[in-house]
Amino acid sequence: MDPDPQAGVQVGMRVVRGVDWKWGQQDGGEGGVGTVVELGRHGSPSTPDRTVVVQWDQGTRTNYRAGYLGAHDLLLYDNAQIGVRHPNIICDCCKKHGLRGMRWKCRVCLDYDLCTQCYMHNKHELAHAFDRYETAHSRPVTLSPRQGLLRIPLRGIFQGAKVVRGPDWEWGSQDGGEGKPGRVVDIRGWDVETGRSVASVTWADGTTNVYRVGHKGKVDLKCVGEAAGGFYYKDHLPRLGKPAELQRRVSADSQPFQHGDKVKCLLDTDVLREMQEGHGGWNPRMAEVSRPTVEPCVPSPLPPTPAACCDPRPSPQALGRVGKVVKVFGDGNLRVAVAGQRWTFSPSCLVAYRPEEDANLDVAERARENKSAAQLRRPVGGGAAPGHRSPQSCPQAH
Repeated sequence: MDPDPQAGVQVGMRVVRGVDWKWGQQDGGEGGVGTVVELGRHGSPSTPDRTVVVQWDQGTRTNYRAGYLGAHDLLLYDNAQIGVRHPNIICDCCKKHGLRGMRWKCRVCLDYDLCTQCYMHNKHELAHAFDRYETAHSRPVTLSPRQGLLRIPLRGIFQGAKVVRGPDWEWGSQDGGEGKPGRVVDIRGWDVETGRSVASVTWADGTTNVYRVGHKGKVDLKCVGEAAGGFYYKDHLPRLGKPAELQRRVSADSQPFQHGDKVKCLLDTDVLREMQEGHGGWNPRMAEVSRPTVEPCVPSPLPPTPAACCDPRPSPQALGRVGKVVKVFGDGNLRVAVAGQRWTFSPSCLVAYRPEEDANLDVAERARENKSAAQLRRPVGGGAAPGHRSPQSCPQAH
């Protein structure tokens, strides 16, 4: 398959000291967090290939080995800052959609996933083994259970930390002047681009602004009063510079849908928007196409059909129209024709449409519905009204 651009070392990643560390307290002590701000390159005497420059939260800036001569000075603590996301995954503890950063999947429980924060905070059974996914396309790495393993406390630019302007500062006197301290009130992502990559800081004059701590590989702040940031299992983090292998391309045999299959999307709009990232993208018209046609109400002694209702609120079945798979892409995504439009969907957003699933509907109710539709909206030629089956094709209840 095509290489995963997020699988290698990138600026913006958050790191801690690793297995080959021999650099004393340059990181501020074990548990200190830093940000990769520069990658080594061929021919550089100071920062050769397979090395990185790290800006530590407490202010030190030095280069380290990330595979250079087989040594790994650093561990990858978090890669949400470079935009790593698992669009189809929900953390089963904090319930966040589109899990950011590394994914931790239980090997014992069916379909149970945790984000990095929940995994490191000992959520779920500690005796259960997990698989670690560094990116959405990496092969899983099987880990031992967390039970009995040493956890290292994290320290640095986290909520509550005292900070001053840092090496990449370019925001004038927002901080009140060189050396003026502020307090971190929140760590969050920048829009939909990156996760846990910026810090909200309140300065002495009461103003609050957002500053980069990994976003685009920049660090606007320096920590002068570190805060606790949780924990990490040293043995469960990947070595920086030794990326996980990528999964093989989805084969036709493992593809859940084929050309010509009928499918439905039964997700809410917000969930679909999250899950479509990286799998065809999101377009607001996807929801509009799937909404029932809105027509003015006309006084009638007959009950209105669903298609004639003028209630503008979204229907619970707004994303439930039947579509047809017209193309299967090499990466597993699907081109689906829905209501005269064509959209690219992730296969995980779809379910197979089976007409027999409608068979449990009440026969009399469906008969009344079809009769009303035919009387109110019978087209020229006597065909069935849009959005309704003809009486001949109406499935019977068992």
